[in-house]
Amino acid sequence: MRVPAAFSTAVRPVLSGPVQPAEWLGASPSALYLITRSGAVLAIVTHDAVRLPCAMVLGRTAAELPLTELSPDPAQRLAVAASVGAGRIEWTGPTGVVTVVGVREWAPSVVAVGTSLPSALAALSTAVAGHDIGVEAYRVARLADAGNEAAQFAAAADLLGRGPGLTPSGDDVVAGFLLGARAFGHAAPGGAAAVRELAAGATTALSAQLLRHAVLGECVAQAAAVAAVLIGRRAPDDAVDQLLAVGHTSGAALAAGLLCAAALSVPAAVGGAG
Repeated sequence: MRVPAAFSTAVRPVLSGPVQPAEWLGASPSALYLITRSGAVLAIVTHDAVRLPCAMVLGRTAAELPLTELSPDPAQRLAVAASVGAGRIEWTGPTGVVTVVGVREWAPSVVAVGTSLPSALAALSTAVAGHDIGVEAYRVARLADAGNEAAQFAAAADLLGRGPGLTPSGDDVVAGFLLGARAFGHAAPGGAAAVRELAAGATTALSAQLLRHAVLGECVAQAAAVAAVLIGRRAPDDAVDQLLAVGHTSGAALAAGLLCAAALSVPAAVGGAG
């Protein structure tokens, strides 16, 4: 079965490079996750799924093509290798060989840069206060209060890997913090250093990959949209609601991280972030 896909420019080097083996990290009806021998993580997602910066996006929805029907049986997943390279991802699925071919590129969303607006921060703080962010409030507050590089490093390190799932909530908070720091023009050397030095061993491979994207300002479109609202580059419309709808706690945790970054210059704006 040949399936065309649009691939992120972030995965172009590994996708277009030499063929190498890859192992399965997880599967759901809307997303498949693999890691190559070189350590690159790629996601294959349906058109209606959240578009991760490291994704190949198919033209069909999860209802039209449930990806669990293409992936190996869970009990056999560890034994069924995939390959990545030469413009494609390939493996043997339940009904034969599946080849996902990159046919066009797209660029991951990147946060815009500007000055945060107190009114927009207050509105986001109020919205986040009603949601579970999946990690203890005092840990988030520690990141918001981190006033120097060492404190940032310690607070970020404490959050890495906390929470269940392929993207633990603590990681999402740190990712939001890094994205917000970039969006608001702040330096976050401690947070970035924690990701570079610790993420690979402290959390899941997928989450570590997304944290590395966050260091570069790359993220899901929903997070970029809210960052744009916070600096007045976009009307609020439904951007916050769309971010908070991402995952079980991921969207709220990303939003909390954005508020932590805003606290570097506007402490009063994060009163409800936990």
